[in-house]
Parts: sequence; C-alpha cells; structure tokens
Amino acid sequence: MFRRINASAQGILHLLLISLFSVLVADVLWGVLTRYLLGGQARWSEELARLLMVWLGLLGAALACREEKHLGLDIVVRQWPEALQAWVRIFYNVCVGSFALVVMVWGGGHLVAQRLAAGQMLPALGISKAWFYLALPVSGLLIVLFSVELLGQAWKSLRGEGGQA
Repeated sequence: MFRRINASAQGILHLLLISLFSVLVADVLWGVLTRYLLGGQARWSEELARLLMVWLGLLGAALACREEKHLGLDIVVRQWPEALQAWVRIFYNVCVGSFALVVMVWGGGHLVAQRLAAGQMLPALGISKAWFYLALPVSGLLIVLFSVELLGQAWKSLRGEGGQA
C-alpha cells in the first residue's frame, strides 16, 4: 500500500513538474517579449520565474529521490557484493530521509511560519513570501516518504525477500 501511495505521488509529481516547467517557459518568453517588443518587462515575470525555479528544483529533487536518479557513485557501489550494496542503500536512505525531515520539513516549516507571521510579501506578485519557502517542507515530506520506501526495499533485499539491490 505504501508503494502504491508513493507511486501515485510520483505520477502526480511528474504531471506537476511538467505543468510548472510549461508555465516557466511561457513566463520567461512573456518576459523577453515584453522587454524587447513593448519596451519594458512585465513586473511580475521575473519574480514568477524565480518562484517556479525554486519549486521545480526542490520537487525535481524529490522525484529524483523516488526514481533513484540522484547524483551518486553508482559505478563504485555496483562493483560491491549485493549485501554490501544493500547496506549502503540503507545508510544512504537513512541519511537522506533524516536530512529531509530535519532540514527541509522541520526547518522549512519554521521558515514558512516565520514568513507568514512577518507578513512578508513578494512585491510584484502580491502573494506571501511563504509560498516561496513552502517548497522546502513539501518536497522534504516527499523525500522522507520516498526514502522510507527505498529503505524498506533495501532491507528486504538484505534479508533476501526480493526487492531491488
């Protein structure tokens, strides 16, 4: 069931990232067109582009975690025995999940709360700056969920119950 929930989240994440990227491309094109054809860039286009880039980068990191396509030394680890590979995956997922939980979910949640309490706004968009920081706890929560699933797969692999090594 946990795997199905994460698979659904992965599918939604794919669609969301495609949508965000499409809006980003349209926004940047609009900014360029207004700058060069109309003589002045739309005030909100640069700020929106920054907001979308933050969300794309952090949600993309969560997707990379789920698909195990993040940076790593696969070429070295693949040469090791399967049991050692499983232990490395366990260690890695504990580290990634812990970092995401403490820094991204907890710390990011505090940032969001502080921005809401301070009433800080993105001037051109007219929205709370908390939306900028909300990408941290959202992507962090996804990374934690994905890391827990991958941790379980590595543990099953170690115990010889199937799963990926």
